Parts: sequence; structure tokens; C-alpha cells
Amino acid sequence: MRHAATRLCLALLTILALPALAAPESRSMIVPSQAIGLFRLGMTPDQILATRRGAPCNVSAAFEKGKTARLETNCGGAYLTIDRITVGMGSSRILQIFGTPDRVTDSDFANTQAEWWHYTRYGIAFRVIYGSYSGFIQAVAVFPCVRCLKQPKPAPTPPGGPEVPPDVGDDVGD
Repeated sequence: MRHAATRLCLALLTILALPALAAPESRSMIVPSQAIGLFRLGMTPDQILATRRGAPCNVSAAFEKGKTARLETNCGGAYLTIDRITVGMGSSRILQIFGTPDRVTDSDFANTQAEWWHYTRYGIAFRVIYGSYSGFIQAVAVFPCVRCLKQPKPAPTPPGGPEVPPDVGDDVGD
């Protein structure tokens, strides 16, 4: 009887802990105009070096007047936005969440077509590399935003999934 009660308590604790595990940890979050994981804009070079020792993956830092002015990562899965955008995924999610970039700059290197999609109003940019059919995210950078806006929230998906447009020849009614 005592073993059954212990198993029941452990099962309840596991179930109650699941929602907390599903949310991304702050140590792995990309926060536009603020941080990549534990790396924060405004840190000194010494603070960046100290933070690298415990980081799951490298984050590059650019400095201005002795403070971090830009952070960049190309580590897939180690860091992600609140909307779960991360390095290695397709670029369509960026457009779904952030919309049209404020600015696009070429970033070709070693015969590889790539662009930086800058969202200056949010303080985030994505380097998108193009393959044979579509693009994927190769890097994510954060920097102080210009005319800051809150990060957009994704449009809710209608019940039953996204609407699929009718195919040619389908009867769509009167």
C-alpha cells in the first residue's frame, strides 16, 4: 500500500511538472533587443567571457564603447525565440511571426546565397541561406531596436488546423 501511494505521488508530481518543462528556459531564450540566453546586450567583455564558460553554445558579441551592442548565434536548438524560432529551421516561420523585414542585405559567402533579414523595429535579425527550393535560418542576431515595438504574437490557428484553399475543380458551393 505504501509503495502504491509513493508511485501515485510521484506520478502526480511528474504530471504537474510537465507544463513547466514545456516552456523554454530563460537560459535558452532569444529575446529581441535584449538577449540570447544568458548573454545580454550591455555586458562588458569580461562579463561575456564569464558567461561563455557556462553557455550551452557559443554566442558572438560585438562591442561599442566597452558594452555589448550586438549578439549573434548560429547554434541550432540551443537558443530559440518565444515562438520557437531557432537556427536550422525553415524561414517561413519568420515571415509568419515577424512579417516583412524592415531591411534585407546580401550576405553571400563561399558560393552560398544568403541574406540578413533585419527587423529593426524589434531588435532582431535572421541570416537566411537559400538551398535548392527554400531558405533556412543559419544565424540569429539581437541588437538594440529602433522605434521599438513589442514582438508580435502569432495569429491563432483555427480549430481543425489551418484553412486549405479549394483545389481547382473543387465544388465551393453558391
